[in-house]
Amino acid sequence: QLCAILRVAAYGDVKMMIPMLTSIDELKQVKALVDHARELLRQRKVRFNEKIEIGAMIEVPAAALSSDIFADQLDFLSIGTNDLIQYTLAIDRIDDEVNYLFNPLNPAVLRLIHMVIKAGKRANIPVSMCGEMVSDSHYTRLLLGMGLEYFSVQANALLEIKHIIRNSTLKNLEEEAAEILELVDSDEIKDRVQQLANVL
Repeated sequence: QLCAILRVAAYGDVKMMIPMLTSIDELKQVKALVDHARELLRQRKVRFNEKIEIGAMIEVPAAALSSDIFADQLDFLSIGTNDLIQYTLAIDRIDDEVNYLFNPLNPAVLRLIHMVIKAGKRANIPVSMCGEMVSDSHYTRLLLGMGLEYFSVQANALLEIKHIIRNSTLKNLEEEAAEILELVDSDEIKDRVQQLANVL
């Protein structure tokens, strides 16, 4: 599979993303496997992309907490909010008995997301986000204020979120987001985010 990705990357804009990364040891293992795949292709004298960009999906708390380390060794990061929220709060979002506790605005979740975004900015690499949270327009201005620049959203949410982004002032949102990140009460955070979402 790695050989196939490297080969197809020679013919178009292809990047490789490591899922469920949790430690630097895992990153080293993946990089060693990629290097091995490169060597196999060299031996076969097959065309491939030597400089393919490699990134990681940040979807568990361990990865978010180590995002500064990963950012120094990768070309991009992507925050997977569905799993990150689930693992941070120890909640199975498909279990009807507990899924009401699934809360994107939990202070711990917001701090982890912000940590990853800051790590990317310090390392000067792009940080994107996918998942239900980024496709929900109620959170768009908050995420913009937290510094998120790359939104991977569901097709049916694209136009609305694009409209919000184009009609937002980043400086104001940064100040609002900074204040929200200082809050510890989820209900208060929800109210502030709702007010932010309703700004024309």
